[in-house]
Amino acid sequence: MHMNGKDSTDAIIAYHPDWVIDKKIPHFCVGELAPNERTVDSKISLAYRQLDERIRKAGLYQTNYNFYIREIIKFAFFWVGAIYLILRFPNFYGVLGSAFLCATLWWQAAFVAHDAGHSGITHDAWTDMNHNVHHIVTNHPEHDPDIQHMPFLAVTAKLMNNLYSSYYKRVMEFDAVAKVMIPIQHYTFYVLLAFGRFNLYANSLAYVFSKDRVPHRTLELCGIAVYWTWYLALLSTLRETPGLIVMHILVSHMLTVILHVQITLSHFGMPTDVVEDETFAEMALRTSMDVDCPRWFDWFHGGLQFQVEHHMYPRVPRHNLRKIRPWIAQFAKDHGLTFHNYDFIHGNGIVLKCLHHVAMEVKESLKAVCEKVAEEDKKKKLM
Repeated sequence: MHMNGKDSTDAIIAYHPDWVIDKKIPHFCVGELAPNERTVDSKISLAYRQLDERIRKAGLYQTNYNFYIREIIKFAFFWVGAIYLILRFPNFYGVLGSAFLCATLWWQAAFVAHDAGHSGITHDAWTDMNHNVHHIVTNHPEHDPDIQHMPFLAVTAKLMNNLYSSYYKRVMEFDAVAKVMIPIQHYTFYVLLAFGRFNLYANSLAYVFSKDRVPHRTLELCGIAVYWTWYLALLSTLRETPGLIVMHILVSHMLTVILHVQITLSHFGMPTDVVEDETFAEMALRTSMDVDCPRWFDWFHGGLQFQVEHHMYPRVPRHNLRKIRPWIAQFAKDHGLTFHNYDFIHGNGIVLKCLHHVAMEVKESLKAVCEKVAEEDKKKKLM
């Protein structure tokens, strides 16, 4: 729907494998534009398609399943280790170690979930509407659900205007809570992210129990039930020491703050302007940030350090993203576009600077409103 009335060729290429484009899409053809109505493809779009062909010929859309076998083994180690430490050492140090392993498991597993959400593992389509929308309208205040975190965070002062979210189908009210939280968001940012996993629980339950059509609802519910069954059973072994239960929950959940920082780092510091007639590649480069890190540290960022590459070609498996980075950098250079690539600390600084700028803008606007109200009250009293 977001591509309605626009040339969506590049977006179609980004999301669909060859068999869909060659065999399935032709069945949906309802006509062809007359010669005088056709637009000339921009040089950037043509270069984008040529680069897609280069990636395809290099075999970089193909998944190396050994990579994911290693990931599964790694997850199994974390899971078994977390259970073993509590059962074998039900004391402060054992519980602390278990909490650390649980946090690491959830943090690293999220990267695989992200890969799967883009059909980047099996290349078989599964529903991931929220994230697909995010890629089509990245950083659009009204349409991108991944930057809609009112009333606690705002990456643009436009959210003061009670914008309507086309994804959540509700008005994002700039309410009393927002008036308190947004002006101090650069101070509360990391604190809020530390509670991000609890927010994910709430969103997951709201989603599966909503009245809307939920694809794979039964499977989703089974997954949630399995998770809570094993985790609560593990915590129940500490029932005689409730303090350790609380510690395990808080430590394991709040340590996943690393993941939430990585997720927000990619876009929170990037522009939220709406640019008409912008190509898919231009939008990806303008609204996404890479994190510069050595190859041996790729496991830490789980592919999220290659957000520019991922947004331009979301179906490229995570383990191949580093290989196409030089091509993307050269693509940007050839077309006079900026390739945002910063180290982790610098990237965090950019995000905090953006949050501070929006906070001060909101603060000044609220101050102006208060002064205006006070002036009007003063005039009424004089009358």
